Amino acid sequence: MAGTGETENEAERAALRHALSELDARLDTGTEREPGVRRRLERLVEQLRTPAAAFLRSELEQRLTRHVDADDSLARDLVARILAGACGEEALPALLLAMASDRNDDGDTLQLDVLALFDAWPETSLKLVLDCVASNDTGMRLVGFWGLSIIDFGGTEYFGLIADAACDPEPRVRADAMSTLGTVFGTGDPSRARAILITGTDDAAPEVRSAAVTALHSSRDDMVTDVLVARADDVDPKVRYWVAWSLARRPASEARTALERLATDEDADVRDAAREVLELSP
Repeated sequence: MAGTGETENEAERAALRHALSELDARLDTGTEREPGVRRRLERLVEQLRTPAAAFLRSELEQRLTRHVDADDSLARDLVARILAGACGEEALPALLLAMASDRNDDGDTLQLDVLALFDAWPETSLKLVLDCVASNDTGMRLVGFWGLSIIDFGGTEYFGLIADAACDPEPRVRADAMSTLGTVFGTGDPSRARAILITGTDDAAPEVRSAAVTALHSSRDDMVTDVLVARADDVDPKVRYWVAWSLARRPASEARTALERLATDEDADVRDAAREVLELSP
């Protein structure tokens, strides 16, 4: 009987290897990039998304790295989905690394697979996310802060780490911190979050100022309005664009005056935004 079991195991592994080879071949075929490709490849993906395929972990991780490097979001997402299903929590390091290299997730499903693993293995996920936060690599830190905003949704445990990120040497990280503090995560310490966002509107990097201005949209008090009005003269058109939207429906006369000025801005996008906001104003 033992021999029969071994034979069956070898047959199953051979079938899984064959499925992976078939997936490789079909991903290398240009016709498989036409509409409906995910549905056509679903049978192979589901066949490989089984714990029995865990022995392919190393090969799957190599493929994931290759597809990320090639900016092939379709292949990346399919392999990531297989890896998550086959290896569970052991797939998390490779998937987080993939996110660090391609955080936009233009294939739509990579983040969903990571979120599912967060839910299934919260302790492992938190440890890995904190490791990302402490990384010297900018991409990994960004993934770590994203993970914290998911795991600590209301900012009750790790607010301080996101707050510290607002002083990160990398502008992308500071901008990300501003965006996160403007979400429900900022309710972990509302007054500190608002203070950080106000400071962020004067950051040296325009992407940080833009993120801070956008995040202040829901803060309706007079102090924030004054800060936004001051930023209406920002040298960067993207900042002015988001100032226009963040000034929407603010009753202060200073806000309307700033919007009227932005409605004649030299940048067309800024002008259009300001004019649309003025039309929405009472």
